[in-house]
Amino acid sequence: MPYSTKIIKLLDKVEPTLREVLIALLEEMERQRLENVTKNEFNELKAIVKELAEAQKRSEERLTRLENVVAELAEAQKRTEERLNELAEAQKRSEERLTRLENVVAELAEAQKRTEERLNELAEAQKRSEERLTRLENVVAELAE
Repeated sequence: MPYSTKIIKLLDKVEPTLREVLIALLEEMERQRLENVTKNEFNELKAIVKELAEAQKRSEERLTRLENVVAELAEAQKRTEERLNELAEAQKRSEERLTRLENVVAELAEAQKRTEERLNELAEAQKRSEERLTRLENVVAELAE
């Protein structure tokens, strides 16, 4: 460790045993000085801690905002699920109505088929009636002559 010339001159005047103690003491002081934080280093450390505290505060504020957004999203998700359940119920009712309508249409188709068959039967009967009427007219005409 470097010593100033003034200290070296003073140590030369001291008896050897005391000189060794003083040199050991100076070396220990220098070692501790090197290990200790300087005022500049301490101020730098304070500034860093302050920056970290501010960054932590900003992070907490952002986290609070995120928590609020997540809560809002959860509420929106809940409303969406409720609406989805309502739509599923409406879809179920629509399917039930559609099934009933399909049954009614099938019944109507069957009734239409029977009506057409009956209409064909009536047309045949009408045709036979007309043929009979024509024959009757002919007979009446022959008798009238």
